[in-house]
Amino acid sequence: MSLNYDLTNVTADYKSDEGWAIARALIWGTMSVGMHSIHEKDWEEFYTRAHIVQTIHGGWLWDDETKRTRHVTADEVRSFIGLRTNVTNQTNAQFKNRIDRALRDQANQMLRMARENA
Repeated sequence: MSLNYDLTNVTADYKSDEGWAIARALIWGTMSVGMHSIHEKDWEEFYTRAHIVQTIHGGWLWDDETKRTRHVTADEVRSFIGLRTNVTNQTNAQFKNRIDRALRDQANQMLRMARENA
């Protein structure tokens, strides 16, 4: 299935290079956070989940000055209220369980590798 998005109701300037980089990060980020849109009532939850995912896997944006990835900020998420995609929504419990499973799988893989190298 393709990832479809709609920026019609977004007030941020997403047509500039920097704005499009943020838009693209948030569009693809909807899959990572398990939320199909950013609304006034839930943008803080979107940001919180994005922060969790970025802390684990790294920032979604590139900083030319530092030559490193950086996290999407709360203000950037808030400025994209109105973004919609066709991603399936996950409850907080589903999101937390998915993150927990991924970290446990990663730890188990590292333990297997340590046993094989012992």
